[in-house]
Amino acid sequence: MNWSYLFKHWFGTILLGPFISEIIMYISELNPHKIVGLLEVYPIAFLFSIIFSAPTYILYGFIYYFLASNKVKNEHSKIILISFVAIGVIITTLLIKGSWMLDIGLSYFISSVIAGLSFKLNFKNSKLEP
Repeated sequence: MNWSYLFKHWFGTILLGPFISEIIMYISELNPHKIVGLLEVYPIAFLFSIIFSAPTYILYGFIYYFLASNKVKNEHSKIILISFVAIGVIITTLLIKGSWMLDIGLSYFISSVIAGLSFKLNFKNSKLEP
């Protein structure tokens, strides 16, 4: 089975999130007391992003396999997968809480949609292995 879309979507979301967070921070509030954004601590943000997104993407893998094995149309599968990640971001944000979580959650929500739409999903070229 071709798992490239899953990993592209995951890492695309993780890589874009801090950049979108910075954009949101500068648009929504120019707070001089905010010392550090996610870009200033990018390696740490990347590591925590992997940790916090792992449960969502493990479940995503099961959904990905189910959609591929049941020959669901690529367009429908893509919508389902992007929606699942977006819901996973919202749930993770609600569980963690904190003063920055709204900005961070929104940035990763947007980055998951952008990353999901940017890459091509093609189940037709993937072979299911037993």
